[in-house]
Amino acid sequence: MKKIIVALGVIGLLCASASPLWAGGIINKSNLSADYFRSLTRHGSTDAADIVAFNPAGVMKMDNGFYTKLDVLYIAKDYGNKVPNFLPTAGENGDFSSDEPSIVPGFFSVYKQDKWAGFFAVTVPGGGGEVKYNDGNARTAILAASFITNPLFGGAYTGIDSMNIEANSVALGFSLGGAYEINDMFSVAGGLRFVSADQKFKGSVDLTTAAPITDVYKVDLERKASGWGYFLGLDVAPTDKLNVGILYQSNTELDYKSDVSEDNSPGAAITNGVGWPDGSKEREDLPGIIGLGVSYKILPQLRAEIDYTRYLETDATFEASRFDKAGDSNEIGVSLTYTINPQWRTSIGYLYTDIVGMNSTDLLPEAAELDARTIGLGAAYSPTDQWQFSVGYTNVHYDSVTTDATSSRAPAGSKLEKAVWAISIGAQYRWF
Repeated sequence: MKKIIVALGVIGLLCASASPLWAGGIINKSNLSADYFRSLTRHGSTDAADIVAFNPAGVMKMDNGFYTKLDVLYIAKDYGNKVPNFLPTAGENGDFSSDEPSIVPGFFSVYKQDKWAGFFAVTVPGGGGEVKYNDGNARTAILAASFITNPLFGGAYTGIDSMNIEANSVALGFSLGGAYEINDMFSVAGGLRFVSADQKFKGSVDLTTAAPITDVYKVDLERKASGWGYFLGLDVAPTDKLNVGILYQSNTELDYKSDVSEDNSPGAAITNGVGWPDGSKEREDLPGIIGLGVSYKILPQLRAEIDYTRYLETDATFEASRFDKAGDSNEIGVSLTYTINPQWRTSIGYLYTDIVGMNSTDLLPEAAELDARTIGLGAAYSPTDQWQFSVGYTNVHYDSVTTDATSSRAPAGSKLEKAVWAISIGAQYRWF
């Protein structure tokens, strides 16, 4: 016989923000455009409309006109947990995995005229997709095991028949701003960004029993939050060969409110037990960032760029205890872009991501926040003065982490792993 506790997977994710995109800090994601995929450096760039998200003042280096750009990013994810000495379950030998891909859009528009410009962008600065552990994961494993070994149940549960956990998280950013050219060397930019975040979680654990118990518990959880931030940009071009871009993005305050539907749980015992009753709130900000990019033309056909991004996590407010030691994470990237002819440019880049302040027991087993090394390459093609197409490919190598103690997220000795490859395509059109 079984007792189906559909809430267990939800309990495991109540304090989680699944963030399946691969570049960024603990919360933030920086892979916002197709051109980012091909170079991994955009803070010092001035060559396409997506720079409004990376170097907004750099739009003053673009030709006059009205531009629109639409990007589609396909991210293939292989996330895994290896749990030691685990009870026999649907997960083979304690190995659990999710390979659900993410498809992420990006939209950018710029109107530039002589000394000024206006722009608008839609990006995904946090979250950005879905994870599905069809056989459960480290979190459901320890939750289920706690039921089996809990003396309050008197040995009623004898094993685990199946487990499942999935989560979907997305934070959409809507940016509106403008830029002004002070002189040939200096340009400035500024604007506002509205962030709308939505997180959905569900899961199940079927426990085999020694007696015919047929209670069914169900929980559906959704968390929503929204908030405003601002950004400032500065672009400096001392010479035709050298360009420097600086971006400051403010912290965005996000107060998540839970919406819970729970059946056959007296007094909402499941969600109350973990501190997430219906209508409760928890603050989890989208941290601000500081970005610096330096682009230099080594040869007439060859340009190099180096980027540094710092995620201001220590200035953000996180009420969840797993963030107590977080921040500030950072990234550094380098790239080379070679102009074959006026129509074709090729790029290659390398990015190092350093996640700061997260203990192994604080990492999410669903999408662990891990240090990473990324290679990107691709090309931009301009068949006419109006059209520009971009394609990119990236491959990400993560440093796996083994938990050094048991927590509510995973047993001690659980190995948290990730592997990602991604492709992107973008199309930009200059209307006039």
